[in-house]
Amino acid sequence: MKGEAQSDYWPLIDAYFRNRNLAEQEIASFNQFIEKKLHEIVEENRIISPKIEEVRIELGKIEVLKPRIVEADGSPRIPFLPAESKLRNRTYAGPINLEMKLLRRDVEQDAKKTNIGEMPIMVKSNLCWLNGKNPEELVASGEDPLDFGGYFIINGSEKVLMTQEVLASDRVMISESLDKVTAEVISTKGAFKGRVRITRNNDGILYVTFPASPRKLRLFVLMRALGLKSSSDIMNAFPEEIEIHNDVLLNLENTPIKNVEEALDRIGKYVAPGQVIDYRLRRAQEVIDAFLLPHIGQNPENRIAKAYYLATMATKAVERHYKLRPEDDRDHYANKRLELSGKLMEHLFRYSFKYFIKDLKFQIDRTVTRRRKLNISTIVRPGAVSERIGFAMSTGNWIGRSTGVSKFMDRVNYLSPLTDLRKVKSPLDKNRELYEARDVHGTHWGRLDPIETPDGPQCGLVKNLCLLAEVTTESDEKEVESLLRKMDVKFK
Repeated sequence: MKGEAQSDYWPLIDAYFRNRNLAEQEIASFNQFIEKKLHEIVEENRIISPKIEEVRIELGKIEVLKPRIVEADGSPRIPFLPAESKLRNRTYAGPINLEMKLLRRDVEQDAKKTNIGEMPIMVKSNLCWLNGKNPEELVASGEDPLDFGGYFIINGSEKVLMTQEVLASDRVMISESLDKVTAEVISTKGAFKGRVRITRNNDGILYVTFPASPRKLRLFVLMRALGLKSSSDIMNAFPEEIEIHNDVLLNLENTPIKNVEEALDRIGKYVAPGQVIDYRLRRAQEVIDAFLLPHIGQNPENRIAKAYYLATMATKAVERHYKLRPEDDRDHYANKRLELSGKLMEHLFRYSFKYFIKDLKFQIDRTVTRRRKLNISTIVRPGAVSERIGFAMSTGNWIGRSTGVSKFMDRVNYLSPLTDLRKVKSPLDKNRELYEARDVHGTHWGRLDPIETPDGPQCGLVKNLCLLAEVTTESDEKEVESLLRKMDVKFK
């Protein structure tokens, strides 16, 4: 009877796998990178201003074309199929075209769509020639109809990007040690990740650290620098619970700085020592805007919002000290994010594009210094992008000192490439004990396989996604926020 009840599920599971591809999440992630994230990266660097002041470059639309090959006689040929790239030991990649406008003294000198390099294309993604083909057409193209794609072809070798498990950005985490409570957030904006930490010592004083901040900077000094001018403004930023109220009064009493200018000067003396006061104040404001909680914004009008966010973080730290809230569990899967192929390619392209811009500035400076004619064709070097992407994909050495991100796809049997595509790698050091990070956590249920993990130093750090687990692609929070505002949800 029990066996009969269980057999009823098989048609359902059968239907699920018949209509879904096991590499679908990787393909969706890569498609999102090509269609959306590429444009965002270009928009971040839309205007390039080299050292020679009268010259400026404005960037327009970016597009990646379907893979093609340039033969020995210089003629491009399409379609260039994955089977051919494997046979000829070539990279399955499409050209990246970027609209560029060169201006000198605000007068347009040159404008064209130019090739800036090549982008490896994921097999079965929207830009792949195999996308949308039926089994007969796939066989005619030299492919296995059951192959699920989701990998790249670099110099003829099949390479798969291993999913990276990282701590969630922009989420406040509370931890406690013997002598202090810490509220920490990894604030992310583009390529920049800034760790902001608020510490409550046993004496009740609150300190804050962020990239480029002075050591032992008191929280209320920073809050005054952000625009909360009076003590009552600071008091109103915190809830009215008696424990928090007491801590706020204690900190106000022990903060000698009483106005915005003094507070900015306290930071300015650290970031611009020995400079005149006007420069110190301006530099302090620049540091606060750029490096403190960049995910909220990097403009002067975001300072008050940052002050209230810091107050929320401090409230959580004080509540933890008085045992009003539990400590946050870093191993809970709600506090983790998985970076799939699209996100990893985004990190790599952003780094390569930054280098391309640096090379562009150098070429402009050199051309002008040598008094040669300045046009887009002479200053663009396509290898600047292609070389960096190709090197990372070939060696597996990624941005942020990650190693083993790209690996050869194992084709020993049908299941080997499948496990490669669904492996999840933690960035933690494999030579340390880290018992809690290696343990099976309750939130792994239905998401990660508790059995499929290697023996030895990688045990518990390299995991496998369950066959029915799906990873959603990143979505824009602005749409959700505007929807909540339309529904009259109050933001506290």
